[in-house]
Amino acid sequence: MFRPSETHRQRDIFGIEAQLSPEAGQRLRESKEYAFYKEVFCRIPEGLFADLYANAPASRPNAPVNVLVGAMILQHVNDWTFEELLDRVTFDLKVRAALGLWSLDDAAFCRATLFNFQKRLRDHMAATGQDKFQAVFDRLSEEQLKRFGLRSATQRCDSTQVGSNIRDYTRVELLVEVVLRMWRALGEADQEEHAERFGAYVEAKTSGQFLYRLRKSGIDQALEQLGELFAWMCEALEGGYGSTEIHRIVRRVFAEQFTRADEKIAVRPAKEIGSDSLQSPDDPDATFHKKEETEYHGFVLHVAETADPENGLQLITDVAVAPNNQADSSILRERLPEMHRKTPGLRELHTDAGYPSEDNDRLQAELGILAVQTAIRGRTAQAPIEIERDEAGFLHIRCAAGHRVPGQSTPMHYKAEFAAASCGGCPFAAVCLAQHRAHGGRTHYFTEADVLKQARHRRLETLPEERRTLRANVEATMKQFKAPCRNGKLRTRGLGAMSRYAFLRAIAINFGRIYRHLRRVSLSPGTSAPPPAAGDRREAAPYRPLASVKRIFRTTSTRSGGYVACLPETRKLAV
Repeated sequence: MFRPSETHRQRDIFGIEAQLSPEAGQRLRESKEYAFYKEVFCRIPEGLFADLYANAPASRPNAPVNVLVGAMILQHVNDWTFEELLDRVTFDLKVRAALGLWSLDDAAFCRATLFNFQKRLRDHMAATGQDKFQAVFDRLSEEQLKRFGLRSATQRCDSTQVGSNIRDYTRVELLVEVVLRMWRALGEADQEEHAERFGAYVEAKTSGQFLYRLRKSGIDQALEQLGELFAWMCEALEGGYGSTEIHRIVRRVFAEQFTRADEKIAVRPAKEIGSDSLQSPDDPDATFHKKEETEYHGFVLHVAETADPENGLQLITDVAVAPNNQADSSILRERLPEMHRKTPGLRELHTDAGYPSEDNDRLQAELGILAVQTAIRGRTAQAPIEIERDEAGFLHIRCAAGHRVPGQSTPMHYKAEFAAASCGGCPFAAVCLAQHRAHGGRTHYFTEADVLKQARHRRLETLPEERRTLRANVEATMKQFKAPCRNGKLRTRGLGAMSRYAFLRAIAINFGRIYRHLRRVSLSPGTSAPPPAAGDRREAAPYRPLASVKRIFRTTSTRSGGYVACLPETRKLAV
């Protein structure tokens, strides 16, 4: 049964803060953890997780969702392992304060509760396709933009490769590894019956040892033998093991690496194997991407953030995770409608050369978003023809020699006709993009996509100097996402784990920026932190402890030598 957690708002007068000295209490209230409690923990939308739990009144109440989610965000703020997280939640007073655990008697959660909660989230995502952490990030970021009055009309985006925590296999190693795992999944009777088929691979013990013993001249023969074995496993083991995960992997690898030709098993050429083929049996979601001679096995992370120079701080507004063989332009095409929905005022988007495309130009024009491209991909024409649309909608075309003509509309495209007098003796005739005509002139054909593309290329030049480098700072944001990665790899595997990491890390990065902003504001003379939005009462009032609990206990003694706390009836307790 789902039940929201509100007990942290009513604090115990004998809790953590009351037992600290005034100086220590002040340090606690000025700490980053206390700011996390106010800025993130108190604002976690617990109701989003209600459908993970049973509705039966007699069922046990859930563990506090805000404590579980808050703890996982703190894990990504500080790059803790699960073991470190559990220790901090149990023994660190500041971390307990960040999670609203104001008394040492308050139990947070046990290891099993945390992992069961993550399993519920994975199962829910597999069944519905909805990521709860994405919903939490969207809700928090939307509120933060409003609360701090940030302008979201200008944004910037970028992407980065994030590796899965898997081993980089060669082709032979991957095939042998799958064979060995299929062998380990067999029952004892089946292992005895088929020991001869698997013998050479089982004897090697590991895929690396098998490859180590293999001569270079024997690789082709080894691949052919593996193809025969995979074909046999797909058919002979279907009855007893067809529903197992490893047999599904066997069938997938056989389809990707081999083919049947005239009742024979043939090894596919390496160039026919797609980048979405299995990279490791430990992570079926990981894909392959090669960029600037560097190979990546994993996923791509896309991030958008505010970039208005007038903002006191910039916050992440959109996060997406995709297979790393997906182009930046296709990711942006999928995210643009959602980005516009979350920040309807978006009017200017700064990107690098990997994001623009013909489809994106059209979609951005429909949404009223101006695309600012900081670099141009591909070759630059030796004699470029400039196309420009004025405010009235008329097209004007100028060739490399400086001749201007109006654009004309045709049923299929546009065209610009240059007279023979203009083209005669032109020094750019040999490299001109316009087609030569019999009358001596030239005609240049173009489409609406060309008009939008050229407008995008010129837009950077039309901006003031100080706005031309707005995209550069997003590189620092990508480094913040990659900071906890070891050699560019996550500690975890799978698209679901990568998505959870991305959204929790984004919440953590936004909180860090807010905390530093509030510190700057509080330290600046004559300034103050922005007030909460109207009607926002979810944050608990700051706790103001009594003068001293120890002093109160000393006011009245008993004959047995103990102390009794005597509080005047007229005195109000601050909570």
